[in-house]
Parts: sequence; structure tokens; C-alpha cells
Amino acid sequence: MSTSATMRDGLRGIFSGRSFSSHVLAVSGSAFIGQALSVLVGPINSRLYRPTDYGTLSLFGAMFTSVSVISTLQYEMSLATADDDAEAMHLVVLCFLLILGSSVLIALATFGAPGPLSRLLSRDDGQFLKYIWFLPFGIGATALMQTFQRWAMRERAFPQLSLVQVVQGLLASVCTVTLGFYHAGLPGLITGSMAATCYGIYSYGRLSYPKFRTLWPQVSLAGLRGAALRYYRYPLYTTWSTLLNTFSGLVPVLMLTRGFGNAYTGYFSLCQRILFLPIILVSGAITPVFYSRAKQAQKDGTLTALTTRLIHSIAGVNVFFSVFLGLFGELLFVLVFGHQWRRAGQYAAALAPWVLCNFLVNPLEALPLVYNRQRTSFVFQVVLLGLRAGSLLVGIHYRNDLLAMWLFGGTSAIYMLIYFAWMLRLVQGPVAQTLGRLGRELAFALAAFGACRWLHEASGHNLWITAAALVPTLGFFTYRGTRQLLLGRVQA
Repeated sequence: MSTSATMRDGLRGIFSGRSFSSHVLAVSGSAFIGQALSVLVGPINSRLYRPTDYGTLSLFGAMFTSVSVISTLQYEMSLATADDDAEAMHLVVLCFLLILGSSVLIALATFGAPGPLSRLLSRDDGQFLKYIWFLPFGIGATALMQTFQRWAMRERAFPQLSLVQVVQGLLASVCTVTLGFYHAGLPGLITGSMAATCYGIYSYGRLSYPKFRTLWPQVSLAGLRGAALRYYRYPLYTTWSTLLNTFSGLVPVLMLTRGFGNAYTGYFSLCQRILFLPIILVSGAITPVFYSRAKQAQKDGTLTALTTRLIHSIAGVNVFFSVFLGLFGELLFVLVFGHQWRRAGQYAAALAPWVLCNFLVNPLEALPLVYNRQRTSFVFQVVLLGLRAGSLLVGIHYRNDLLAMWLFGGTSAIYMLIYFAWMLRLVQGPVAQTLGRLGRELAFALAAFGACRWLHEASGHNLWITAAALVPTLGFFTYRGTRQLLLGRVQA
């Protein structure tokens, strides 16, 4: 079959509305629009807000994300694998009760001892103490939205999920830019984030309400107890594994704040947002769809083919984006966000290897749950946390934030590559073949973008000459990555 015919088949499958690819397209399309909005307002916000504002926002975000994992004990993750809707409804009610209880406890801690809590989390950040009362509300709202979102994934309501994500991105962008023009500072950033979360709760809740109303009469204490005991692996292993994974990603936020100050946390925050664009656009779109289908694919004996096809289809996008930002990150950040963000661009080169490997791992996070290998996954997360904390401590010891970032990016990349190979072995996938293909993609991207970088240096940093070489190269790799995404549906 010719390439054009193969791509036409892929497009037919996508727009049929029932295939794996159509669901991925729905989610990735919304993610693209949401991130496009974020990128468009980024240069505006970077001039309306200070790095210290972004640093404090990152600290709040770290607390929202990490503590919300504990709030539900990860029972919402089991919604995709619950045998029937009645059992799934018991799991949802269990999550609601856990969120309520944890929110009350967090509120008591926040309002009872705000000073000690603030000093524990930040070194010199008076803004964090001033707005610390956001914590219980933000943590509870984040956990509630995640629970509703998991129910929508169970129902495979991906078009509705997509629309909500688009509106969330638009709402957050409008709030932050509008309040930024009024010099709102940190409250403007927090308001934008919380407005998007509250809209998500409303929209997902409205989507779930008809089913919840039908299933509510079946809820009982015995059913709650039975659901809690049947899925005990989630609070026992998955909660701590997810918490460690989340916390490992947030370690730089906490340690950079303590070691160097929240301005450096702001640099890291903006850098991470840009570096993780491909994960949000592609891998983040594939993950919920893959998760919703993985259990059935295991029963059908097609999980190996599904996993291999997924990895092959995203490899090109991942590699070229990471290599591009690794070689041109500093120049890009200065041009787009202003000279005050040059340090964030320098962080991009150091963290690009981590992003490259994380892109591969992220879509497969459901595999340890499908195969009930939560315990091994937990051990991996413990090792990752130790590696990242140790790397940052070395940088803090030598008072060198760039050294900390290079060590953090390098150790994270090595770990992710090993973890990726382990998950591929779970599904009996071709590890050597997959890594070989990734190596070839990496060599090709390094050669192409390396030539552009050499031309940039040889021309005396002439932007016009650099753009003349870089723009067609980016266009070629974008087309090539899109083509792989389409062909990935029918290959492997």
C-alpha cells in the first residue's frame, strides 16, 4: 500500500469518531488550542508578571498537585477498570468523602499554623504566607476535578473533555492577562489557575450528573466498604507511587525555592511549561485514551501491538522538539519572553534529555496498574526521588543552579529510559528495536538542528540567516512527526 493511501486510511479511522485515533485527535486538538492560547499570552504575561510571581505560583501548584494525590488515595484511578457502573459509583462517592475529610484537615493546618507551614515550604517568600489560605481550596478543587475527569474518561466522553479543556485554557488566559494589566501580581496568576479548575468541576460535574442521579440509590455502606477493600492496591501502592512520581517532578520547585530563591523557581517553571508542550499536546492527549483501552486490549491480546504502535507514532515529534529546544532554547526564550528570562532558556538545554525520555514514559503509566505491578513501580519512584533530590543538593552545595539543572536533567533521563524499558518488557514489546528506532530519530534530529546551530554561530548570530535555515527544518520535522502520528495507526 502506498504512503498516501496509508495516510488516507489513517485519516478515515480518525474521523470515523470511534477509533483510538479519533479519540486521541479530539483530546490532542483541545490540548493544542489550550496550549496555543498559553503560548500566545506567554510573551504578554512574562512582561506583566515577575519571575518571583511565577516562582510562588509554582510553589502553590506543587502543593495543589502533590497533596491532591493523597486526598483521594488514588481511588479515582480505578474507575477505568471497575467492572460495572454501580461499583464505579461507589468509588466516586468514596473519593468525595476522602476529599471532604482531607480538605478539612488541610484547612485546620493552614489556618492553625500558617507561619511555620510557610517557613517549611519556602525560604524567603512573603507572598506565599500572605496567600496561604488558597491552599485548602486549591487542593480540594484539584482533587474534585480529577475525580470527575476520570469518570468522564470511563464514559469515553472525549469530545466533551476536549471542549472543557479549550474553555479552561481560554478562561485562564483571559483572567491572567486582564488582571496583569491591572498589576494584580501573584493573585492574578492564582485566580486564572483556580478559575480554570472551578470551570472544570462545573463542566465535568454537569456531564456526570445524569448518570450519578441514576446510580445514587444503589450506594450503600457495604458497597463503599467492598469497593475500598477490592481496590486496596491503589491506596496501598499506587497512591505512594503517584505521590513520589509527582513529588519527584516538584522537587525542583521546593528545593530551588529553598536553595536559591523563588526567582529561580520562576525560571524553572516557565522553562518546564515550554519544554513539556509536546507531552501536553501529544502524549498527554494519548494517555487518557490509552488508559481507557489498555485493560480491554490486555484481555484481547492486543496490548503489545497497541503499545508498540503508540510509541512508534510519537517518537518523531518528541525527539525533534526536545533537540530543537535543547540547542535553541536560550535564543527562543530571549526573543519570545524577554531578556529577563534568559536563565530559563539556559535551563531548557539542561532539561531537554529529561523531557525526551519522559515523553516516552508518560503514555505508558497505566501499564503497571493493568498488570498489578504497583509495588515495582513504587520502588522505581523511590529511586527517582533520591536521584533528583541528590542532584539538586549537589548544585545547591556548590551554589550553582545550572549545575543543579544539568545533573537533574541527566539523572532523570537515565532513570526514565530504564523505566521505559521495564514497562515495554511488561507487554513483551521489542525493547531493542524500539530503542534503536529512537536512537536513529535522535541522530537525525541532532544532525539537522546541529547544522542550523553551527550556521547560527558561523554567521555571528545573524537572526535572518538562522531563521532561513531553521524555519524550513522545523517545518520538515513538523510534517514528518504529523505523518508518523497518522501512519502509527496502521503500522506495527
